[in-house]
Amino acid sequence: MMDGYKSGVISDQRLHDALRRILGLKASLGLHKKLPEELTPSSEALRLIGSDAHHAVAAEIADKTVTLIKDTAGNLPITPETHKRIRLYGVSGGSDFTRADPLAYLDTVKEELETAGFEVHLFKTAEQREAAGETGVNFMSVISDEATGDYADKYDAAFVFANVKGFAQEAAIRIKWSSPMAAEIPWYVTEVPTVFVSLNQPNHLIDVPMVKTAINAHAGTREAIRATIQKIQGKSEFQGTFNENVFCDSFDTRL
Repeated sequence: MMDGYKSGVISDQRLHDALRRILGLKASLGLHKKLPEELTPSSEALRLIGSDAHHAVAAEIADKTVTLIKDTAGNLPITPETHKRIRLYGVSGGSDFTRADPLAYLDTVKEELETAGFEVHLFKTAEQREAAGETGVNFMSVISDEATGDYADKYDAAFVFANVKGFAQEAAIRIKWSSPMAAEIPWYVTEVPTVFVSLNQPNHLIDVPMVKTAINAHAGTREAIRATIQKIQGKSEFQGTFNENVFCDSFDTRL
């Protein structure tokens, strides 16, 4: 910003307009009349973040907000007793400016599923397999390995956990698969019971209308993931609500 101001890209007028808005907002909130300790929590207060009490509140919120959008095929409940072997897929919007692993949340999903008693088989894209040291891998070889006639012999159910995050102006974004004709696209809904779970965006059905069981968990926290898995098993009732927007004004998303 300083370079832009010095070079003239940002004019004095533009700078003063922005400054006036910022200071005006602060003044309207009375921030200039408050003591520093009133504006910033104390170190003692900050230590409460992530406490057992906070996790308990998060668990209570998750229990009340995880939402079943549809289960038109009657797939639920799915339990380790009825569907032991789970094929787990992850969908993300790709890495952001933090450069954090966009699929890191799958570790939590896998842990929670295994704790619940499921046997989890995690799907990996060609890029992930190459990063792990495999050679000669491409999207066609992954499809050949995945889309086989014995899919239902290897897995009892498929779970897709999507954590597609928007940023700034991207308040709602579409699913971006790992490649054209990606192996993780839910072609397998006709092979085994399939559950699609969104941990973020609520309107993914426009991109996966073929799934018969869809859940909005609204958060990628361990509490939300755990609550979702409990409800998938029928150990807890779905309490969340939704409006018609989740069907994206398309008839096939309701099927």
